[in-house]
Amino acid sequence: MRDATEGNTERIYNAAVCPFCACLCDDVVIRVRNNEIEELRNVCRFGVAKFRSHQGRLKRPTVDGKPANYEDAIARAVDILKGASKPLIYGLSNSSYEAQQVALRIAKYKRGVIDVSESICHNLLYAALKAHYPFYYALLDEIRDKATVIVYWGSNPVVSHPRHLARYSVYPAGRYAMKGVTDRTIIAIDVIEPGFKKQWFVQVKPGEDAMIANTLTQLLKGEPAGECNQRITELRDIADKLRSAMYGVIFIGLGVLAGANADENIKAILTLVDTLNKTGRRYVIFPMKGHYNVMGAVLLLMRETGYPFGVDFSSDKRFEPGKTTVMGVLKEVDAALIVGADPVASLPAAKVRDLLDIPLIVLDPFESPTMSIASVALPVAITGVESEGIAYRMDGLPLKLDKIINSEYPSDKALLEQIYEGLQQ
Repeated sequence: MRDATEGNTERIYNAAVCPFCACLCDDVVIRVRNNEIEELRNVCRFGVAKFRSHQGRLKRPTVDGKPANYEDAIARAVDILKGASKPLIYGLSNSSYEAQQVALRIAKYKRGVIDVSESICHNLLYAALKAHYPFYYALLDEIRDKATVIVYWGSNPVVSHPRHLARYSVYPAGRYAMKGVTDRTIIAIDVIEPGFKKQWFVQVKPGEDAMIANTLTQLLKGEPAGECNQRITELRDIADKLRSAMYGVIFIGLGVLAGANADENIKAILTLVDTLNKTGRRYVIFPMKGHYNVMGAVLLLMRETGYPFGVDFSSDKRFEPGKTTVMGVLKEVDAALIVGADPVASLPAAKVRDLLDIPLIVLDPFESPTMSIASVALPVAITGVESEGIAYRMDGLPLKLDKIINSEYPSDKALLEQIYEGLQQ
């Protein structure tokens, strides 16, 4: 496909990648005329909003809340980082892989801390894996082809990943589910009933997930299961169905990963999946990632440092969740470079007050509460719409995001490179 810069003739993209969530749907059809997106197909409502993002954009850079040009704003950002002894580089889940690489170079050069949103959403899962709980994993394509039992646990893709059901789990035809949904058993375990087709729905109270998982494990092992007496018949039927499948998947979401009793919930579900695999079945557990390139940030840090997030370069590459992550370092750092994130909207109030005490440099396509308190705010192009780059799907598959239309905004990679070059001068 020709690049968006090649004139104003009509262009059609037959396999564009949607940059909304970590599904990275790669079958989007886009028709562009005169640098305007006129038609979108094979895209959810969130993807449509991302491709047509005209509102809520920061129009120009600001320095201390006042309009500025890019040159002056970048110079101020460089001065802030030069004066910082231990800056925090945070966010990056909504940035291209190339931009993440530059951000990592800045963190290393300044001997600062680099952290991504994964440290808030999935940190307890990594803690369980570090404690040597077994982890069975697969690509989404394999799950689509082979899984005949689909469990969504603490995850409602209808509201978070609308096309996940159609592309990777419930509805598509697979090698062992040639009739799609009619050849699969769908189970949902959540506090609220999700709006998709299923054979079983187990409603839990917050924090009860571990009890359900432990009961299923006991039933699979043929042990007495006494914690869920009122549901034992239903859970026995579900255990039988899990046991009868040769391949299944449990998709876990923030209802498990960040809900009440999350640590015990995660360990109990990991143990359940391990038990299923020891019966001769193939079951995988799959964390539902949110931001479109959070997996890219995690894989980059794993490759370069051996750790998934929260790496402190001020003390010989230290990694200690809770201490070297954003929730633990805000009283230690003296500046922050925030890329594609809005911590003012997502962090607890006490942590936001800590942010108010340090100068913030924020790169983002959109206005946000964090932008409003930034010492330097730099608007950037939307990757996958106004600039190109690499992103990693939630299962770790790298995909190329195209530049679909031209824009007045520079890419986050370009601005980070200018900041890095300024630091070296």
